[in-house]
Amino acid sequence: MQLAVSDSDVIIHLAKLNELRLIKEAIRLGILTVHETSESKAKGLAKRYGIHIGEGHVKELAEKLDASIFLSNEKKVRIAAKMEGFPVAGSIGIILRSMNLKYLTAEEAAGLLEKLRGDEFRIHPDIINKAMDSCKRLRSSTKSQL
Repeated sequence: MQLAVSDSDVIIHLAKLNELRLIKEAIRLGILTVHETSESKAKGLAKRYGIHIGEGHVKELAEKLDASIFLSNEKKVRIAAKMEGFPVAGSIGIILRSMNLKYLTAEEAAGLLEKLRGDEFRIHPDIINKAMDSCKRLRSSTKSQL
């Protein structure tokens, strides 16, 4: 079984998009659980990487559980996780993976990405544009197969 550790911002984004269903299966299967972490270790990680203490707890948990993937949208946290060898994905990555796994159509994914352009999400437009290109490529390849 693969374990994912998530920073709260990814879950918050999915909730704002009204798309918590994308992690619903993980909850149903009991994969999404709460774990205790060490305050002192989290503080040390936060200080070492210049991240928030809450993010330090997530980072510590990822190490403790030997997580398969680290979910975060925050640049500093993503860099810290990558430095420790974790594959990283954020809200956009979840949307694109859901599209590639056929949980979402390319049109649904593009619609969600469009919503991420709102002020409340703080995602750089270039990142969203790149993801939109992936949706367009999938739509084009789907149409050419018809």
